[in-house]
Formats: sequence, structure tokens, C-alpha cells
Amino acid sequence: MRLRMIRAVLATALSFSSVVVLAQSKMSRSETYKDIIEKAYNLSLQKDRQQALNILMSALQKESRPAAVAEIKKAVDEIAHIFFSDKAQQLYESGVSLRKNELPQSYDKLIEASRIEPDNFAIAEELARVMIARNDCKNAQETVQKQLNTVKHDEDLKLTLAQSLACQDKWAEYQKVFESFPVKKSPNMKYWLALEVEKNMSSKSMTKAQENLASLKKADEKYPEAFYWSWRFDMAQKRSNLEEAQKYVMTCKNISANQYRQYMIDPMLCRRIIEVEAEMKGANGRPE
Repeated sequence: MRLRMIRAVLATALSFSSVVVLAQSKMSRSETYKDIIEKAYNLSLQKDRQQALNILMSALQKESRPAAVAEIKKAVDEIAHIFFSDKAQQLYESGVSLRKNELPQSYDKLIEASRIEPDNFAIAEELARVMIARNDCKNAQETVQKQLNTVKHDEDLKLTLAQSLACQDKWAEYQKVFESFPVKKSPNMKYWLALEVEKNMSSKSMTKAQENLASLKKADEKYPEAFYWSWRFDMAQKRSNLEEAQKYVMTCKNISANQYRQYMIDPMLCRRIIEVEAEMKGANGRPE
């Protein structure tokens, strides 16, 4: 729904911005940040997304006033994610809906969408997540990095980049991304915490991993991957935790479409059922 409304938002914003700029032009001939936003919206209506984003990012680097920064960032987000083609949007939405159960088909739809709109951030983000789910993590990293070269502050892109680096065990590079913005204030905190659990387990920093895990459970007790990492942590500690394993498997098998979409920013959401079930069978003494 958000993506479908952006075109209307752009048209409304352009109309409003024109009125504001007209009033400002009577007072000053110097270009204001609102002038630049209007230019960007005009360029986006001409389907020149790259140039629109370039002038906004240039303005953002020079701007320090909080209200102006917020308005510029809002324009960046809208222009970066708007669909110029109905076909690309249909392919994108189809790819999203197929991701849970039909990963190869989801990938094909998103690849086709990206050919139509290669600079669309919504498509790039979702394509990168599907690539990670397919263990094509290097290409996921490259896909996201290309967009971050244009819009360096986009948190969703940074999170997806971090997920692609974790997938490759590139923890030093991951740490640089993690430290590049205030994660503790992020609405995506639980996904970062899951990555922190994985990172600290990878480095055998089990005390830190345990702290991250406690914070993860507190952040969202229904998040399926919290059950998975709780089980993995106990496995690493040579402790059996069939209860958490069963919670993970049952939660993922019974997850609704709406619940799945709620957590879709995690590319590995419910992708480890086979791994957990195999361990459960082994723990119960049954042949795998």
C-alpha cells in the first residue's frame, strides 16, 4: 500500500512545493532546500531517479537544520522507492508474495523487475534478501552496495548489507556497518540483535552472545529467529533445548502470511526448519 501511494504523494508534494517556492522566490533569489526538493520531484516525474537522488544527497550533505534534513530525507525515501512502471511493481509484489514458499520463482520475478527498474531501491532490497536466502551472499552484497553508494544513510539498505556480510562471515566489514549509525535507536533493533548473537557466537564470545540473546527475546518474544538462536546458543553450550527447537519449527510451520510479512526484513526467516528438525530427530535417537 505504501509503495502504491507514493506516486500520488509525489504529485501532491510537487504541487505543494511549487506554492512554497513561489512564495519564497519573492523574498530571495537564492536556491532553498525546498527548491531542490521540487527539482528532484520534477526529475522523478521524468523518471530520472538517479539525478533526482544525486541533487538531494548533495543538498543533504550541506544541510544542518533538523527540519530541512528531515524533509530532504523524506523526499529521498519516496523517490528511491517509487515505481515508474506498473509491470515492475507487479513483478515486485509477485516476488514478495512468492518468497515464503517458492524462492526460485520469487528470485526470477525480482530479477525481471530489476531489469525494468535497475535503480529502484524497493526491488534491490528485496532481491538482495532473496539472494541471501539462496546463499548468493556476494551478489546480495554488491546489489545493496550499489544503492548505498547513492544513498548512504538508508538504514534498511545498511541492515541488508550487514546481513549479506554475516552470511559470508565477513565480521570485520560487518562491524564497520554496525558502527556507522545508532543501532540502539533503530526500529529494526531485533534484526541487528540477531546478527550480534550470530557474530558473538562465531567469535566464541558467549557471554556477549547471551546478553544479545536476552535483549533479542525482550525486543520481540514472537520473532521466530529468537527461538532459533536460543536453540543454537544452547547447542553451542552442549545443552539440549528441544523446547526452543520445537517452538521454532512449529512457529515457522504455522506462520500466517501476515505474520511472515511482518518479519520479512530478515532474509533467513524460517529458512532453517530442516536443520533444526534433523537435530531434533538425532536428539530423540531416531534415524535422520
